[in-house]
Amino acid sequence: MDTKLKNRRKLGLFLAAVTILGAAFFMIYNYHTIYRKAVSEAQKTYTTSLSDREYLESFLEFSYVLYNQEISSKTGEAKMSQEEISDAAEVWMEDYEALYPYLDYRIEDGSGAVLGRSTANTGKGLADDSFKEYAFGMVLTYDEHGDLDVKVVKSSEKTTQSIALRKIIDNWSETVEDATGGELKTPKNRTYIYGMKKNGIEQYLNQWYWFGDEAPNDAWYMMLACMAAVGVAAWILAQSDTLGIGGRKLFQQPFEIVFIVAVAGLGLLDNKLNWIVTRTKGRPGAMDAAIWIAAFAVTYWAASCVSEIQKTGVRKYVTERTLLWRMWKTLRKEAPAAAERVGRDSGRLYRKVKEMAHRLYQTITDIDFTDKSSKAILRIVLVNFIILAVTSIFWFYGIMALIIYSIILYFILKKYFNEIKKNYHRLLEATNEIADGNLDVEIDENLGVFEPFKEEIEKIQTGFKKAVDEEVKSQRMKTELVTNVSHDLKTPLTAIITYVNLLKMEHDPERQKEYIDVLDRKSLRLKALIEDLFEISKASSRSVNLNIIEMDIVNLFKQVKLEMEEKITEANLDFRLDIPEEKVIVALDGQKTYRIFENLIGNAVKYAMPHTRVYVKIAAEEGEAVFRMKNVSATELTFNPEEITERFVRGDSARNTEGSGLGLAIVKSFVEIQKGKFWIETEADLFKAEIRWKLVDKKDDIA
Repeated sequence: MDTKLKNRRKLGLFLAAVTILGAAFFMIYNYHTIYRKAVSEAQKTYTTSLSDREYLESFLEFSYVLYNQEISSKTGEAKMSQEEISDAAEVWMEDYEALYPYLDYRIEDGSGAVLGRSTANTGKGLADDSFKEYAFGMVLTYDEHGDLDVKVVKSSEKTTQSIALRKIIDNWSETVEDATGGELKTPKNRTYIYGMKKNGIEQYLNQWYWFGDEAPNDAWYMMLACMAAVGVAAWILAQSDTLGIGGRKLFQQPFEIVFIVAVAGLGLLDNKLNWIVTRTKGRPGAMDAAIWIAAFAVTYWAASCVSEIQKTGVRKYVTERTLLWRMWKTLRKEAPAAAERVGRDSGRLYRKVKEMAHRLYQTITDIDFTDKSSKAILRIVLVNFIILAVTSIFWFYGIMALIIYSIILYFILKKYFNEIKKNYHRLLEATNEIADGNLDVEIDENLGVFEPFKEEIEKIQTGFKKAVDEEVKSQRMKTELVTNVSHDLKTPLTAIITYVNLLKMEHDPERQKEYIDVLDRKSLRLKALIEDLFEISKASSRSVNLNIIEMDIVNLFKQVKLEMEEKITEANLDFRLDIPEEKVIVALDGQKTYRIFENLIGNAVKYAMPHTRVYVKIAAEEGEAVFRMKNVSATELTFNPEEITERFVRGDSARNTEGSGLGLAIVKSFVEIQKGKFWIETEADLFKAEIRWKLVDKKDDIA
């Protein structure tokens, strides 16, 4: 008997091992298929990116930067520096710096004379019209009027790129105006010949697009299918009394432990699936076998543990295999059972009598005899009382009259009930339509007793519409947030990586110094952006520690303005102050308030029209300290004032000026956590900002 039992258990263990190993083998066997699909999808992304608008526009932007550097040197002035061009078109300069290491170019005038060429490579291969050395060749020609003609000479996507470039050229003049504001001159009588090798194209594009091997969704589906198969097999094998492997202690663990282990394992696989199936480029090894055997072993164990529900039943499983139930039982045992029983038995009758008396009293006192419904009910009750009293006088005839009366009353009540039922169903239909997303449903019928609900439904519709609009706005802001964060963090980081690599290969001290200057500028910008992001994150989560003191905001603003005087002068702005001679005392955090004024002045310095006045007024009005700032914008104000204080939202939609888009968001957060109010208004090109704080009550100080 023992020998048979051992043999059955061995068979059960064998079947379990086959299930786990079979699932692991299936995953490993499909590694090559998964990797090939990943490579195919990466190649599609690479091919698509070659015709991307931003990629093709970077070559046109490159010619503008080269031309403006050339023109400034010929006019007798110093060569236009990268900082000066960056001031005119920041994003173009960043694209130029990113493309420069990978692009060979040659510049010719209208007569064909060579005016310049790339320094990293002599560009001799560009003299050959066939572009033999290059995978990509392009020729940009500007005539004497600055009109542009582009020709893709060599490319694997020549036709697609040519079509895309024609669309770009159609509105290129507006793009230039939006991006540079007319600060950069249009090339004239120039030909720019570009060439890029295949590895250069891949390295440049890899800064903006991901061409790595990313596991396709098929890997996910395969993994889930295998887990489902292993789980079903484990469930079936655990129910077999013949095999005798389901009742082991290993498979009798508490549900909470099983749940935590299963969820943690699935989460780890989800996070690392791409790395697992693509790291070996379709050639699995021993580590892969170990990973999948462990994953499916956990799946088998979890399914076997949960399968005990089928044997024991849900109730018994909950009472015996859950830690929460055991904790609940322990707590109940520790409660003073005797006191609970005495309190329950002795007070039961008293509470019931008291409750009934209270309900009767409330019912009588709550009757509103001025209410129409109450009057109608009272009349019906009185009429029925009189009819029943009269019919009870007559024995036989009274019974007959009562039967007839009851029949008539039945039909009257049935008609009234059907009317209520109809109105109820109409009300239910309207609520179901609202639940299905139709927020414009209208109820034209008279709902009788349900008539007051029409107004409530209209309020619900209004609230839902508002909530939907807010959600749509939130989703749009999230999308813009991700896009802007990605761009603003990636741009300086990419430049840092590029110039670090160039610095490693460069031996010219002058060029090394130039690269180090670029690295210093980009790293400081990245540091400032991260610090702003950290501050706005803390402010949004209300985790900022405030050091509140009573302070004079007039004196603080003067201090901030004095320290920023150099930037104000460089921006050619004239600050006109309307501030009181006496102090305006407010209970605030000095450091956070300093940052508020600094960001508002900095915003004016960046975006105000040069040679204009900025008006600042500080006053005490009706128990509040009021700060107002007004300035004329250098560009048209097309943004929504309610959205400009959101994170990474910039009034400069073309992104021509340096900034993180967090300045006004930080101002709003710091004002609100100090119990103030901040809002923005625009009128034509006039930008207005206002802050209000509650003044310190001088009576409290006297007391």
